Parts: sequence; C-alpha cells; structure tokens
Amino acid sequence: MRSRRRAALRTGLGIALVAAVFAEVLPRIASYGSVAHRLGTVSAPWAVGLTAAAFLDIVTAALPWLAVLPQLSFVGALGFTQASTALTTVLPGGAPLGMALSFGFLRRLGVGRGESAFAVALTGLWSQVSILVYPLVGAFLVFATGHLLGSTAAIAGASGAAAAVFVGLAIAALRSQAATLRVGDAAAGAAARLARILRRPPPAWTGGTLVQLRTEWLGVLRRRWPSLTAATLTNQLSAYVLFEVCLRAVGISVATLPPGEAFLAWAIGRVIGSLPLTPGGIGVVELGLIGSLVGFGAPHAHVVAAVLLYRALVIVPTLVVGTVALVGLRPPRSATP
Repeated sequence: MRSRRRAALRTGLGIALVAAVFAEVLPRIASYGSVAHRLGTVSAPWAVGLTAAAFLDIVTAALPWLAVLPQLSFVGALGFTQASTALTTVLPGGAPLGMALSFGFLRRLGVGRGESAFAVALTGLWSQVSILVYPLVGAFLVFATGHLLGSTAAIAGASGAAAAVFVGLAIAALRSQAATLRVGDAAAGAAARLARILRRPPPAWTGGTLVQLRTEWLGVLRRRWPSLTAATLTNQLSAYVLFEVCLRAVGISVATLPPGEAFLAWAIGRVIGSLPLTPGGIGVVELGLIGSLVGFGAPHAHVVAAVLLYRALVIVPTLVVGTVALVGLRPPRSATP
C-alpha cells in the first residue's frame, strides 16, 4: 500500500511538473504564437529532411540489440524496442521499467532467460555510459570556442565522472565472481522493489544466476563489444542528427549556434532524459534543452520551436510504431528484469 501511495505521489508530482513547464515556463521564454509562426516557416525540403531524420532515428534503435542477439530479426528487434520505449514514455519508472519490459519482450520472442538478462544489462550499460560521456565531449568542443560556461562545465564533469563509475563497477563485476554476485544481488533487489510498485512477480534470477553466466558471456562480450559500441553510437547519434535538422529547419544558422554548442545542449538533454523524473522526460528535457540553447545566445522563439519539433519527432513516431508493435507483442504480464 505504501509503495502504491509513493508511486501515485510521484505520478502526481510528475504531471504537475509537466503542466508547470508547458503552461507557465515556456510561454515566458517565447509565446506559443511566435513558436507556431516559426514552425510555419519550415520549407518543404526541410520537411523532407525532418522526415528522413526521424525515420533514421527509429530504424537505428534495433542495431544495438542485433549486435548482442544476432539471432533476432530486424523487424522483431525494432518492434520490441519501440514497444518498450513507447510504454516508458507514458508510464513512470524510467530506465528500470524499460529494462524490465525489454526482458519480457525478449522472452516472448523466444530468447532464453539468461541470454535476455545479459542482453538487457549489456545494452543498458553501453547506452548509459554513452549518454554520460556525451556532455564531456560536447564541453571539449565548446571549450575551443571560449563559450563554455562554468555551470555547463560542471555538469559535463559530473556526467563524465558518473560514466567512469559505471565503467569501473562493470569491470569489477566481470573480473570477480564475488563482485558479480554482489552486483547481481543488488540489481535483483532493485528489480524486486520495482516489481512490487508495478504489482508484478519478483525476478526469478539472483546474483548467483549472473555468476553462472559470467564465464560464458565474457567470451561473447569480447567478440561483440566493437559491434555493440558502433551500433550504440549510430543509434544515439542519429537522434543528434535529427536535433540538428530541427534547429536548422526553423532558421537557426550555424553562425548563430555552432554544431559544438548544439551537441552540448543535446547531450545535456540526453542526461536529463535518462533520469526518472517524468515519463519519457517530458517537460524536464524540453526545459533543459531550451535553457542550454538560450544560454548559448540562440533566439528564444526559434529555440522553443526547434526543441518542441525535435521532441515531437522523437516521441510521436515511437508511440505510433510502438503501439502497432504491441498488437503483436503485447505488454508482458509477468515480465521482470
């Protein structure tokens, strides 16, 4: 009961935050009338470019999973990734919920329990570390221009430090059976708490399960980490390409906002989006992106228009494709990470 109350409270606070951002904060940065006018200036060639970039962002989502589980079909990998992403966009729970759903969908696709758990853990680790490294890369790009603010540099530094911690824990877990057991038990405990909140059965695996799989999957990791790294970067950087196209489509020139500054703003938005503050990061991601871009001197109405366009092209196609995929997959009733 207490868990349900906490979940309901978090949901209510999330809805209030989203409402405050869109009803109070954004109109003070730029009126929705000026934003609509700016969106109306998007030309037909730019519209084609936006469509192509959004399509690229969708289809590359399957690549990391195919790198780890080559037995999956492209359609199957794309379908379950879009289904799980669509659900995490509308449900609270953040990355843990997404991992739980991915595990359940993989099981429905016939992937073994141990193989599914390893794939979810590995793709999740590669994704999160990449997200945490991007602000550091962006800070180096902007530092060369002399426009790097102290607050932005602090965010980038903290993000890079967090990435180092993630990598260190992963290496420690893989190098030692005792560490693997501790990390696995901690992950199983977190999954059990999430299962209670979602009123799902607890996970059927423990740290001991990961210890048993450790030796087998170390060999798999050594063979596939280059392709997984390339696939993860391709998938995530396709979203940056979409972001760049949105900026230029509404009239923000490279002279006004260089690509390095755009990349840093996008990277900070990715970090914010990985935090379980609201479903899909709605509200907080928009605010983080807009604040970063305005801080770099980009015009307010153009920035709000570009960010809202980008977020719409990230969220809406995923909801559509994910909903279609759910018809075949259906949400797993007993899926746990």
